[in-house]
Amino acid sequence: LTAPHNTCGAYCRSFGHVCVGAAEEVEENCEEKYHASCDDPIHGTSDMLCTCHLPAAAGGASEADDKSFEPEQVAEEDERACGEEGRQDSGACLCVFDIDRTLTGKQGAVDACQRNRMLDIFDAGYGGGKATLSALSAKGINATFCDACLLGLTSAGAGSGADSAWNAYLLDHVLRGSAHDSFMRQHPAARSWSYGTAVQSPYVLNQGNRVKQEAVELVREWYGRHGACVEPGEVYFFGDRTENIAPFREKGLNSREVSCGSRDPQLYGGSGLVGFCGAQPEEVLREKGNILCRA
Repeated sequence: LTAPHNTCGAYCRSFGHVCVGAAEEVEENCEEKYHASCDDPIHGTSDMLCTCHLPAAAGGASEADDKSFEPEQVAEEDERACGEEGRQDSGACLCVFDIDRTLTGKQGAVDACQRNRMLDIFDAGYGGGKATLSALSAKGINATFCDACLLGLTSAGAGSGADSAWNAYLLDHVLRGSAHDSFMRQHPAARSWSYGTAVQSPYVLNQGNRVKQEAVELVREWYGRHGACVEPGEVYFFGDRTENIAPFREKGLNSREVSCGSRDPQLYGGSGLVGFCGAQPEEVLREKGNILCRA
């Protein structure tokens, strides 16, 4: 089924392809009722007729190469995705990170956070200021065990917006590792932003606090549909906000609070709910469970 998508363009992008044709069908019988463009919404149906190709083939695919994904085919592909034939050597683990006060520290606070690095790029998080990389981001995710894992983002915020220089910097320079880079070379269409639980890529914005586990599980499933199979027990979420850690237990996913040595003394009445300097590389550990700073 093409639900929950209402355009063929969005549907094809959800598994790393591009749309080259779209249509509505007559009474669920695969007969074309009318043609549409790939970005035209088609309402009132759960199975649009979408023609999808791999990005490299989209420009000049022959009729023999055409793949029209009907509901039965999609179900079969999803079922096979994590079978032995569908596996890729892109990594058996997945590291997902929050953005604000995890991959970043408080903007400009490099005197208090001497391992952090300030950039000349605007970061809109928590009131805005010059983007300031946490010690983890400054050193590199590839300096941790996550170098061998697939990567993802799940943030309650939106960075500085999908088309901003800061969001581009995050993908170009921060979310990097050997296994992830290899996967992205094979799936360039995955370089896009998802929102909430409409997950069509590994990079999720605007997913609220205390429900981030929902989006992270959907990222894991998204990877599975693209042949990169990760068991729930090999998913590791890292975030600074205390209230986001325990709920991951519901999904059988690992989670860890970071920025343990520095908590914001002003936000939320100085409660220490969120971090200050952000994550440090030594906090990114391949340990099972749902681990709080005060545990």
